[in-house]
Amino acid sequence: MNPRYITANVIERRIRTPVINVIYPSVFGLPNEAVQDEINTLIESIVRGMMTAQDSTNPELGEMVGIYSVELNEKSLLSIRFENFAIMKMAANGTTLLAALTVDLQTGEVYTLNDLFLKDTPYRVRLNRIIEAQIRSQDMPLIGEFPGVTDRQGFYLTPTALVIFFPELEFTPHFVGPPEFVIPYKRIAGIINPRGPIGRLQ
Repeated sequence: MNPRYITANVIERRIRTPVINVIYPSVFGLPNEAVQDEINTLIESIVRGMMTAQDSTNPELGEMVGIYSVELNEKSLLSIRFENFAIMKMAANGTTLLAALTVDLQTGEVYTLNDLFLKDTPYRVRLNRIIEAQIRSQDMPLIGEFPGVTDRQGFYLTPTALVIFFPELEFTPHFVGPPEFVIPYKRIAGIINPRGPIGRLQ
């Protein structure tokens, strides 16, 4: 491993009221404290943004639970998956939101989907085909047409795969939850940007 690469230490923080229990990570021990502060500010912004989207101040809120998972923490890359579930007091069903953050621990650069792939390659077409094949193979129920990925697509990275997710109810029924599609790096090897985060993991 490149000796210049770093990992993050992670501690849990919590937002708690009688009906809210949200836990989220905070990083510490990074060599650049300014970058560390930027990352922690981003994390808290994402978590509180999800709470706001779920109407956390509504007096009719019955329950809100927020969790996270650190999916990747190596080679100066951190990728975190966030989940927030909320249900109103008289509602039959709750709502689950997903969000993610993939960031360089040395520079604070936040990666978007197009940073992962070579420029001028039809990576969205390739990803769409892989996801559509997974939808068929899993016999996933649909309530609308698969919209395809965009450059603002939600995703996170693991050591071996790109995971792309979509909002609940965008094209699948409520009981499916937010659909997630695991795409092993070996399936997209020819279009990966070698200077991007996935390229660093190869």
